[in-house]
Amino acid sequence: MNKKGWKKYVGIVCAASILSWAPAFTAVNVHAQVPTITQSMQYQPSWESNVNKGINDFIAMYGDKSPNYANTVKPYAVFDFDNTTAMLDIEEQLAIWQLDRLAFAISPDNMKNVLLTGIPKDKLNAVYGADDGSGKEVKILDAITDAANDYKVLYEKGWVTTKGMQPTAEMKASPEYQDFKAKMRWLYTAIGDTMDSSVSYPWVTYWFTGMTPSEVYNLAKESHLYYGDQTKGQTWSKGSYSSPKNLSTKAGPVTVSYKNGITVTPQMVELYRSLNANGIDTWVNSASHLDVVKAAVDAFNIPGVDGIVAMTNKLDKAGRYINEYNYDLHDQTQGKGKSTTINKVIAPLYQGHGPALAAMDSQGDFNFATEFKDTKIVLIFNRQRKDDAAIVAGIAEYQKKHHIDLAAANKNGDSLFLLQGRNENNGTYWDSDQTLLLGKKDTAYLSPKALKVEHELNLGKSISDVIQDNKKDKEHTGYKTR
Repeated sequence: MNKKGWKKYVGIVCAASILSWAPAFTAVNVHAQVPTITQSMQYQPSWESNVNKGINDFIAMYGDKSPNYANTVKPYAVFDFDNTTAMLDIEEQLAIWQLDRLAFAISPDNMKNVLLTGIPKDKLNAVYGADDGSGKEVKILDAITDAANDYKVLYEKGWVTTKGMQPTAEMKASPEYQDFKAKMRWLYTAIGDTMDSSVSYPWVTYWFTGMTPSEVYNLAKESHLYYGDQTKGQTWSKGSYSSPKNLSTKAGPVTVSYKNGITVTPQMVELYRSLNANGIDTWVNSASHLDVVKAAVDAFNIPGVDGIVAMTNKLDKAGRYINEYNYDLHDQTQGKGKSTTINKVIAPLYQGHGPALAAMDSQGDFNFATEFKDTKIVLIFNRQRKDDAAIVAGIAEYQKKHHIDLAAANKNGDSLFLLQGRNENNGTYWDSDQTLLLGKKDTAYLSPKALKVEHELNLGKSISDVIQDNKKDKEHTGYKTR
């Protein structure tokens, strides 16, 4: 889809009146810019062979070449973005871009208030390891106080700008600069590990407070293009921030590691293209910020995206983001919220039908990938998860080993689950269901929870039963209940 058409459909998704929009596919060819290609995907060798077969079976059975295809109710696919459409996490990578370049639009007097947003009062004194080798633990509130104090010093030096600036030698030598980056990224990890995802997921989006949507989009696109380019920022490595030991702060020094590297592989681009070329719409349902995902779709030239639902915050009267999630549009797009958002925003455009294909990697995707009756196939990227994503990984391996294909799974009323491996040390897929995690030398396969699920299926349990018996998400409505 050309840029003009892309912006048209994103605008539709963002509009409060989205539910009144008539499905465009009944009147116009929304895929006019998607080139016609063969039914099969072109990059077959880099997909795991069972995954490759399953996806091409799906296109053959449910695409517009099938005699059962109905133009009035098109099938559609819903993709998670971070660690699914993209390899690694675009929002986390953007956070590094923001911190290194001090790209913020928050007034210094408001920074502490922004960093406190959404954190329950009883969690402010929660502690998390400093990770500096000392064994000490740091209070969340103390780290927030330090980050806000550092920010004020940096702001008054003129180093904080909305677009960000290339760090100078003077900036790099500044103890406040070093401490600010370490405390902010440490807080992201600490909040994520000690608090509910309904707190941690929107928290990092509040870093955009004071920016317009276009400013966030431009900032994100610059980050994506930089880190996605092997000649510039792409390293496929782990970095770290450490506080200076000679700076007097409430929390003291902390150290935190992070990942460097993002891409959307040629195989993923081809999958989007193949689905659209065969009459299957494609949507993104992401826990990253809306403008960050929009920028990634453009930066990585992902074709034929029909719409995006993602995290987004409210705007003030001047059209700048404030530190408040916009529930008027839809729920937070993680966990249960991904399913409710599909029901509110996407399914009404398809006469109430759920996604025919779901692509996922983690706990935040488990609900939408397993709850809808219409889902025929689930693509899972293997990260050896120990959460509920392990359940679907175990199901995928059971189905593979028992030679259950798409037709057999669907005939039994089940989805076909497919597990795809990858090499995170160079940003590529491979013909394996195992994954080489970033920085590791040995491949990862199934977690103990996934192996337990596979064992229970071998004993005769149904897919519905193993999901019900092993899920930890209490808000999960049940297998194929929506």
